[in-house]
Amino acid sequence: MNRKKTPFQKHREEEEAKKKRAEDETARLYAEFVESFQANDEPSSKPSVRGGLINANEKLKADSEG
Repeated sequence: MNRKKTPFQKHREEEEAKKKRAEDETARLYAEFVESFQANDEPSSKPSVRGGLINANEKLKADSEG
Protein backbone atom coordinates (compact mmCIF):
# COMPACT_ATOMS: atom_id res chain seq x y z
CA MET A 1 0.00 0.00 0.00
CA ASN A 2 1.43 3.37 -1.04
CA ARG A 3 0.57 6.24 1.26
CA LYS A 4 0.83 9.88 0.33
CA LYS A 5 3.30 11.92 2.27
CA THR A 6 2.07 14.80 4.35
CA PRO A 7 3.44 18.28 3.67
CA PHE A 8 5.33 18.01 6.97
CA GLN A 9 7.02 14.76 5.87
CA LYS A 10 7.94 16.27 2.50
CA HIS A 11 9.36 19.35 4.19
CA ARG A 12 11.35 17.26 6.66
CA GLU A 13 12.80 15.10 3.86
CA GLU A 14 13.76 18.21 1.88
CA GLU A 15 15.49 19.69 4.92
CA GLU A 16 17.36 16.43 5.56
CA ALA A 17 18.46 16.30 1.92
CA LYS A 18 19.67 19.92 2.10
CA LYS A 19 21.58 19.17 5.28
CA LYS A 20 23.18 16.09 3.68
CA ARG A 21 24.24 18.08 0.60
CA ALA A 22 25.70 20.82 2.80
CA GLU A 23 27.65 18.29 4.87
CA ASP A 24 28.98 16.61 1.72
CA GLU A 25 30.04 19.96 0.26
CA THR A 26 31.70 20.96 3.53
CA ALA A 27 33.60 17.67 3.67
CA ARG A 28 34.75 18.09 0.06
CA LEU A 29 35.94 21.66 0.66
CA TYR A 30 37.75 20.67 3.85
CA ALA A 31 39.51 17.83 2.01
CA GLU A 32 40.64 20.29 -0.69
CA PHE A 33 41.83 22.69 2.03
CA VAL A 34 43.90 19.99 3.75
CA GLU A 35 45.25 18.79 0.41
CA SER A 36 46.40 22.29 -0.49
CA PHE A 37 48.65 22.33 2.56
CA GLN A 38 50.00 18.84 1.92
CA ALA A 39 50.88 19.78 -1.64
CA ASN A 40 52.90 22.77 -0.40
CA ASP A 41 55.12 20.61 1.83
CA GLU A 42 57.34 19.71 -1.12
CA PRO A 43 60.70 21.54 -0.94
CA SER A 44 60.56 22.65 -4.57
CA SER A 45 57.19 24.35 -4.12
CA LYS A 46 58.32 26.77 -1.40
CA PRO A 47 58.92 30.20 -2.90
CA SER A 48 61.86 32.30 -1.88
CA VAL A 49 60.91 35.90 -1.23
CA ARG A 50 63.29 38.60 -0.11
CA GLY A 51 61.70 41.29 1.97
CA GLY A 52 62.72 44.82 2.60
CA LEU A 53 61.44 48.22 3.58
CA ILE A 54 60.64 50.68 0.84
CA ASN A 55 60.10 54.31 1.64
CA ALA A 56 58.32 56.12 -1.16
CA ASN A 57 59.93 59.41 -0.16
CA GLU A 58 63.50 58.14 -0.52
CA LYS A 59 65.35 56.73 -3.47
CA LEU A 60 65.68 52.96 -3.60
CA LYS A 61 68.87 51.91 -1.82
CA ALA A 62 70.68 48.65 -2.46
CA ASP A 63 70.81 46.29 0.52
CA SER A 64 74.47 45.83 1.47
CA GLU A 65 73.79 42.83 3.70
CA GLY A 66 72.85 40.34 1.01
